[in-house]
Amino acid sequence: MVIQRIQTLYLLIAAILMGVFAFFPVGLVMITLIILVAFLAIVDIFLYKNLQRQMTVCFVDVIIGLAMLVSIAVQACKISLDGEATVSWNWWYLLLPVLSVIFLMMAHKAMSNDKKKLRDADRLR
Repeated sequence: MVIQRIQTLYLLIAAILMGVFAFFPVGLVMITLIILVAFLAIVDIFLYKNLQRQMTVCFVDVIIGLAMLVSIAVQACKISLDGEATVSWNWWYLLLPVLSVIFLMMAHKAMSNDKKKLRDADRLR
């Protein structure tokens, strides 16, 4: 069992950012991905008793978040028939999911630091 520290805050901030982003006008598939990322971040907070499972869920959450960012970028930059790219969204639409994925990555890094500390403590016993 690992005492949660900063990664709990990172996961909570990521879930809140995705919850706020869900209120922006996006498609049904995008809403599903947004809710999935937010849900996995909240579930990940309560998996503190099994650090390996928590890290796996967080990694999957990061991958889904990155896939969502790619999907948003593809929707935002629609290529017209004459080859000119038109941006249909403002840049700050992308700010919330980007920050959310960054916080998820920071949480995963904090979990790996905890795992390293546990491994080092077990080695010293």
